[in-house]
Amino acid sequence: MTGVRDWIGRRPVLAAALVYTALALVLYAPALRPGHTLSGSDYLWTAAPWAASRPASIPTFGSNFELVDADTQFEPFLAYSRDRLPHAPLWNPYVGAGRPFLADAQSAVLSPFSLPAYVLPFRWSFGIEAVLKVLVAALGAFLLARALAMRWGGALLTGLVFGFSLFFLVWIPWPQTNVWAFLPWLLWGTERLLGRPDRRRAAALAVVVALQFLGGHPESNFHLLVVAVLYGAGRLALLRRGGAAPAPGRALALLAGALAGGALLSAVTLVPFLELLRHSDDATIRADYWRIRLPNTYLLGLALPEWWGRGTTVSIGAVAQERALYVGILPLLLAAAALVRRRPDPLRLGIAALGALALAVVLGIPPIPQLLSHFPLVRTGNHIRLAIVVMLALALLAGWGLDDVRARAPALARPARGLLLALAGALALGPILLVLAKGGLSLHVAGRALRSAWAFTAPPSPLLDPSARAIVHLAAVLVALPFALAASALLLARLRGRLGGPAWTLLALALVVLDLFRAGMGQTPAIRDSAATQPVTPAIRALRDQGLDRFVGLERPLGPAPIPANLAMRYGLYDARSYDLPVERRYDTLWRRAIKDGGPTDTSTTSARLTEASLPALRLLSVTRIVQDPQDRPVTRPRLPIAYDGRDARIYADPAALPRAGVVGTQQVVPSESAQLGAVLAPGFDGRRSLVTGAPLPGLTTAGAQPGGAVGPAAGSARIVDYAPEHVLILATARRPAALVLTDLSYPGWRATLDGRSVPLHRVDYLLRGTALPAGRHTVELTYRPVSWRAGWIISALALLALLGVLLSTASRPSRGRARARAA
Repeated sequence: MTGVRDWIGRRPVLAAALVYTALALVLYAPALRPGHTLSGSDYLWTAAPWAASRPASIPTFGSNFELVDADTQFEPFLAYSRDRLPHAPLWNPYVGAGRPFLADAQSAVLSPFSLPAYVLPFRWSFGIEAVLKVLVAALGAFLLARALAMRWGGALLTGLVFGFSLFFLVWIPWPQTNVWAFLPWLLWGTERLLGRPDRRRAAALAVVVALQFLGGHPESNFHLLVVAVLYGAGRLALLRRGGAAPAPGRALALLAGALAGGALLSAVTLVPFLELLRHSDDATIRADYWRIRLPNTYLLGLALPEWWGRGTTVSIGAVAQERALYVGILPLLLAAAALVRRRPDPLRLGIAALGALALAVVLGIPPIPQLLSHFPLVRTGNHIRLAIVVMLALALLAGWGLDDVRARAPALARPARGLLLALAGALALGPILLVLAKGGLSLHVAGRALRSAWAFTAPPSPLLDPSARAIVHLAAVLVALPFALAASALLLARLRGRLGGPAWTLLALALVVLDLFRAGMGQTPAIRDSAATQPVTPAIRALRDQGLDRFVGLERPLGPAPIPANLAMRYGLYDARSYDLPVERRYDTLWRRAIKDGGPTDTSTTSARLTEASLPALRLLSVTRIVQDPQDRPVTRPRLPIAYDGRDARIYADPAALPRAGVVGTQQVVPSESAQLGAVLAPGFDGRRSLVTGAPLPGLTTAGAQPGGAVGPAAGSARIVDYAPEHVLILATARRPAALVLTDLSYPGWRATLDGRSVPLHRVDYLLRGTALPAGRHTVELTYRPVSWRAGWIISALALLALLGVLLSTASRPSRGRARARAA
């Protein structure tokens, strides 16, 4: 044992990294077996066209229905990036009317956590990605704790609590954890820079800032930077108060430079994202997002993580991604121990205050959210996810508490010890009293709850069994009770001196590992590859036969719509729906106006309805096929011919939809955007013969200002001969001066050539691309070369060169600290 302690003393960081790696590999070992994957994508067997052939072994809604976003959005994005690289995946033609891909940021193309998917077997890489996220998060928290003068045991516990907390684990498949994993690294870099402000440490912090920006979730980037600034300001104040703040002006300048430098390093994604944000209405639509809060009742999750069930079995409350506040019973007690000292520690109080501020924002406690709502960026964010800051604060406090309890004296006063033991007893007995108070307890309920808690059987559905809620609640208590009792006994034994310091530390760490593993294991399930992959069915083949024409899947009263939005990317189909943020403004407005409206927290473009009012918009987007679940009642109004009717899906055809490319000879000049939208949605509008434009196109006949005005016969024809994400080649024939219309989104960066000559590309029909054609046969080529992408990678390259210059210049001469040491 002495040899192990000596080795840890010589290599503390390596020892911690090995512990975290081993634990992460154990946690995700089921997904690392050959033929398995870490995914909940067996959920998709519940959607048409796969529901009819769902294997009996796959439950309805899959192994964890709460992972639907990961299944339908992030996995297809990752696969698309893998298929496109090394070419930059700038445009996604498969969703919406086409949209920027890299610019959405959530695609996380350049995140270091996406790398395994690019070089390893695709589905197997999900497990490796999860291991890396947990390892990076835990090790960063360990380094931060060590920088704050914790002992090795306390720092190790800090990493365990943060990296393996339930809140982090339930978000593992999301890009949020790409960003959150760097939160402790960001604070660690800030701490080091404030302690000794030099350019090398500023450069290191800039790298961390860039990595979290590349993670793929701008809202979380904003949260982390705000936290880093608050932390830096607080630490600098404490250092100055203690007389240990060297050159505060220089420290602040280097901190600001590091944050700005990190943003410049990641300009390759930030600049395209900001361009897309400027062309979206998200800031307006999300103006009341600051009102979103976590109900106070979910604070119960700090002690009872399964009080509302699990997505892997039965859930009776909000999804785990919102209420997973569990860090373990013993860490809660230790966090309290860190604060009930004889002499309060300003640093600990500051960390506790930072966590309390984050929790107040999460819970929407007045007046904090109301004050924050006055800041434009702040009021558009979903701040429930600031719970990750609460997790880190609790982890740091727990680490300090472990060190204090290990030392026993002089940190903890006798009244404080009594308070801790009382809190331990409350955590052990309180849940039992809560269950008794709610009633419904019986031998039948107790037996089923025990099997659910420790035999891992699924409790009944609340829709089928009135006792289901009582079973879920009691099962949650039976899961938490052994850990609460063990934590209480362990704490009591140490405080009374019946357990030595090293033994206490080892047993405390082991208990926390068991506790967090029981809460987090399986939240993202390991399933067989065969269950994670849905086949090409006859309905999908029927959609493929339509070539470049788009389709939509009709929403359902219960259950997923056919081929949920974004899955078209997997099968080479073109879906007019999309689930990708930010949403381009005109596309979003068209959808909300004619197809499916929604509240400010809804992404309306994921759902489609077939009505008389929606037909003009669907036709404008070249939707020739409408897919319906075969179990739903057939649509009779509007009446459309059925092109396919099978066990897997029902598909309606709309022959009146616009072709993907057409030649139009007549124009309606409508100056205002709102009037243009009204014109293209008018029942009499015929986009095959006439187009709507804000300014006259040269050579085209002008129809009456009102929709349905006189138009001539077809002005020509067009054929798409090559359709790639960033390149479209069209052969067009115009019988007279006309315009070529491509039913793809008009967006900055698209350029056109006509017979090799550059020509203007116009926005027509409110949101589509068009260019003028003289009479004759022509070759039209469209390419996507956005200035934002070029400017972004140039800025990133220059920032990288500057960073290398800083590192080389600092490496060529000793730092001030080393110079003083040598002089001494």
